[in-house]
Order: sequence, then C-alpha cells, then structure tokens
Amino acid sequence: MIFVLSQEADVADYQFGAKVGHHRFCRACGIVPFSHGYVEEFGGAYYSVNLACLDDLDPSALAAAPVSYMDGRNDDWANAPLEVRHL
Repeated sequence: MIFVLSQEADVADYQFGAKVGHHRFCRACGIVPFSHGYVEEFGGAYYSVNLACLDDLDPSALAAAPVSYMDGRNDDWANAPLEVRHL
C-alpha cells in the first residue's frame, strides 16, 4: 500500500461487520482518506477515496462527476434507495 504523505505506521485500519473492507485512518487526527477491500456486490476489489483529502481538486470537475447511489442500508447494492434527496 502506498501512502503519499504518511508512513504506513501512521495510518491505522478499521474493520467492522463482515470485515471485507479496510477503512484506513490517520492515527493523529482520525480522518479516513480511503478505504479498500473486496465486495462481490461492488464488482469485487474496490478502492474508495475521500475526495476532501485530495489537494487541488477542481470543484467543477467534482460537480460534473457522475454519482451512483446504492442501498447499503438494506443490503440492496444493485438498486438505489427510494429516497436520495438527503444524500
């Protein structure tokens, strides 16, 4: 695993539930810059990145990015939740 600004010893790992995902967080401040794991419902191996942790992210590029909703609350990963206005 590569950490751009931190040594691996400075980044901890949190898992819960089925323990298929690794939620990496800073031991000093607690921010979660990214997660990774393997979930068949997501298509297998995945990485998720906290976009607020990226330097020089152009807000217009972020606004133009596609958004997909998945109903993880009900473990219905193939479908969007019925209500998404709050997301």
